[in-house]
Amino acid sequence: MHRWLGIGLGLFVLLWFLSGLVMLFVGYPKLTSAERLSHLDGLVPHQVKLDAAQAWALTGRLGQPERVRLAMREHKPTYYFLQNEQWLTVWADANTGSQNQPIQAKPIAIAKADAVKAAEQFQDNAKAIAATLIDHDQWSISSSLNAHRPLYRVVLDDAAASELYVSSHTGEVVLDTQSAERAWNWLGSVIHWIYFTPLRMERELWRQILLWLAFAGMVLTSLGLWLGVQRIRINRRYSHDRITPYRGWARWHHIVGLSAGVFCITWLFSGWLSLTPFGWFSDRSLSSEESARWAGAGLAVQDMKLPLLSSTGIKEFEWLKFAGNTYVLARSEQQESLIDSQSGLPVASFSAAVMQAQASKLGAYGAVASVHWLSNGDLYFKQDAQTTPQVLRIAFADALNTTYYVDAPTAKILASQDSNSRIYRWLFNGLHRMDIPPLTDRLLARRITIFILSTGGVLLTVAGIVLGWRRVRRKWA
Repeated sequence: MHRWLGIGLGLFVLLWFLSGLVMLFVGYPKLTSAERLSHLDGLVPHQVKLDAAQAWALTGRLGQPERVRLAMREHKPTYYFLQNEQWLTVWADANTGSQNQPIQAKPIAIAKADAVKAAEQFQDNAKAIAATLIDHDQWSISSSLNAHRPLYRVVLDDAAASELYVSSHTGEVVLDTQSAERAWNWLGSVIHWIYFTPLRMERELWRQILLWLAFAGMVLTSLGLWLGVQRIRINRRYSHDRITPYRGWARWHHIVGLSAGVFCITWLFSGWLSLTPFGWFSDRSLSSEESARWAGAGLAVQDMKLPLLSSTGIKEFEWLKFAGNTYVLARSEQQESLIDSQSGLPVASFSAAVMQAQASKLGAYGAVASVHWLSNGDLYFKQDAQTTPQVLRIAFADALNTTYYVDAPTAKILASQDSNSRIYRWLFNGLHRMDIPPLTDRLLARRITIFILSTGGVLLTVAGIVLGWRRVRRKWA
């Protein structure tokens, strides 16, 4: 079994190790919030002629939007409404733009020319050489882009051979990729996750293939370690004082397997676990019910007032609810802050008592076990002191030890944990990414450790592939 599993899976395991090393340095393409905001004009509130309720009425939609943002587009203030997983766009200055006519009672239509213009402006006025309307491709498969589909993929002639993806609903750039980034990802993320578009579109099929490949890899390495331990001799050694009966490539395979075998098993196991087999451990995310209880009430465009303040440095407004009250979340490239929509004044950070009282409404968790202010996160939450300096950890005394991490200035729940997600943190982040003390806060040391361990995995699999190839040649000779 070990021999034939190795012949069938050896190359897969080798590619997993090599592509994992690439992923240490090059992540999957994405557009961060800071990158997106850095390309926006600063908000100019006095140009806004419509309030959120008036703009929403022009869309002709019933009910209330789930999210509302206000930002500049083509140097004009623009409302973005999200409803039923689709974004809608309305000019906030009551003009259509070029003809200075009253806005029509429908969302803005984003044509190919608008997408090209947005992409060129985003990339420092680089010239577009092609623009195509697509649904999905290799780099735009993320479900986070679903509300913007279909997307315009705009190819630019800049030095980085950039390709930008523009929402057909808002005209915003939602993803950017460069030639070097794409090339390295073919060697990294695409191979590591078997992330080929036709397969990835069939999500459950893709998941099952990865699950069974990783499981077979665990069986392969477990059998190899068992055989390796059986054949080693420390006291009664083989001839010429050897501890292994093998020579050549087989000798290397045996010795390296004994050294790196445990790591290979745990690494494959943690990768397998990331696909939540049998509904086992996984990260915890807020449920829609928890989010609704934290907000205290649903968004209503009638309550969305525009703050009367200078917007120096502010790139975007987004309205949100906390404890039944409506606030404006003001975003700049460096930070987020809350503004009282009535007075236009910044909102002071919420007290621990206020956030604890609202957290007690999130579920039937019983009494609060502890409340602590964090300045450097903890083992289950990584805190960026620059963007989230005041984080309150609220822990409950329920059966799962449910815990929430709340950003005091914005009242946003940044993360949540329970006993299942904590186990997952150690089994995946700890075993797969070496995110364990004392390596947790030492990126260079962690990368060196992963590199050394992965080198052992590479040597082990290369030796196994050579042995397997020789076996196949002999069998079919």
